[in-house]
Amino acid sequence: MKKALLLLALLGGCASGGPTAPDFTLSDQHGAPWSLSAQRGKAVALFFGFTHCTDTCPATLAKLAHAIASHGAAGENAEIAFVTVDPQRDTPSVLARYVARFSGASIVGLTGTPAQIVTVERLYHVWAQRIPGRNGNDDYDESHTAVVFVIDRNGRIASMLDDADGSTAFATDIGKVIE
Repeated sequence: MKKALLLLALLGGCASGGPTAPDFTLSDQHGAPWSLSAQRGKAVALFFGFTHCTDTCPATLAKLAHAIASHGAAGENAEIAFVTVDPQRDTPSVLARYVARFSGASIVGLTGTPAQIVTVERLYHVWAQRIPGRNGNDDYDESHTAVVFVIDRNGRIASMLDDADGSTAFATDIGKVIE
């Protein structure tokens, strides 16, 4: 919780409902432009990760999808935005296959040029670092911040969740912005 409060303070002034989520535009899993500001009117759970992740990223996306689905029809007013921290490997087609593995919620996979991704990471104070493997260029892992930004229908950051938060915390915080 202390991390969440610190990050909220870093993101900007506190207005009713929290600070405004910084806007950005990236390409979705179909290659079409996707802007956060165009999502006004629905809640967005913004999460940074990568498709080659074997633990934290799929587990967090599954918790988010379940949390949204647990609210029934109200969940139709929410979307998960999964921003890759690995644009070199996470092309639109790779993201399309990856997000299709999850059910229960609308999930959009977002990518861009490395410079665009770094810009979005900086806007949200997300840290990501490539960890080299033993076998050459494509053998690497990504270490990164695993925070979910829960953005309300007005584009304000309503709360932040940590990947270690339980399903109940996810469902509660998501419920506050979609019901």
